[in-house]
Amino acid sequence: MFRLMLLISLLSLAGCIDNGPPVAEERRLLLSGEDFAAYEAPQDGRYEKLVTYAARSIDLSFESSDSDWFYLYSGVSLYPRAGDALMTSYAETFGASFGLRESGLAQQDLPLETELASRVSLKLLTQDGEPVGNLFYATVGNKSMFTIFTGVYFEQAEDFEAFIAPKLRQLRAYQHTDPVLAWAGDKLGFGAD
Repeated sequence: MFRLMLLISLLSLAGCIDNGPPVAEERRLLLSGEDFAAYEAPQDGRYEKLVTYAARSIDLSFESSDSDWFYLYSGVSLYPRAGDALMTSYAETFGASFGLRESGLAQQDLPLETELASRVSLKLLTQDGEPVGNLFYATVGNKSMFTIFTGVYFEQAEDFEAFIAPKLRQLRAYQHTDPVLAWAGDKLGFGAD
């Protein structure tokens, strides 16, 4: 009987998705308007958190509020395995490249070398030959980061590395709990009080 109940619980869990605001520790993993305060960028925006139990993933994001000159989207995905983060990073790279071409933005590679991530890619976004923003991907173990911003841009990889290094260090140090294990622990009474 216990096995049947466990099986039913796991099957119902497979389709479950939770969303809500990320906690402060999770928000610190993302770039936000505050990180661009030195450029006088608007700081308003919306944080989101999506937990997908079937994939055992946690997706965090920040998107800036409407502005006539500045846009920021920052996303971090947390997975149980490094291979999942790497696959997501490749998928995001492909999807963003296709979407940017459709919007008339061109990409120029900026060679970025950092020991803080295992896979990094930094692009300068241009429109009609003029710089308008940057696109950045990184994989840090079982975590991936995707960021795009316009209105502010970095033309030198070294300048961007200095800017992004604190976030990559936070991402590297952050330890998350597998959402399925956390859910099961809460349901079975093993959660922390």
